Amino acid sequence: MNVPPRPLLPRGPYLLCDDSLRPELSLVDKAERLLAGGARVLQLRMKHTPPREALAAARAVVARCRQAGALCLLNDRVDLALLADAHGVHVGDEDLPPEAARELLGPGRLVGVTARGTEGARAARA
Repeated sequence: MNVPPRPLLPRGPYLLCDDSLRPELSLVDKAERLLAGGARVLQLRMKHTPPREALAAARAVVARCRQAGALCLLNDRVDLALLADAHGVHVGDEDLPPEAARELLGPGRLVGVTARGTEGARAARA
């Protein structure tokens, strides 16, 4: 079985593209500005975007990231990460457990977690 290698986080800025900041700009516009500013990883955070709009935005942002040679991680949403073919997800303390995210995403995508302190970082690494 040939499994694609999991991408590594590149050196350079890891930035959040958040739907709650600068609401006058679309998520795609924000992503394009962040990528033009040198972002190497975008974490797409869509807490206030309705699901259908979030899927369309995720697909567009992932495509822009790929064109720019950057990675795109979806915040909290494994389903959207799969549907948008994102490079992975970031899950927080109250989201899907990282083990479950890994099970769904498989070995070829990144799973980031929120780590609060040294013990949290050790647990995340494990």
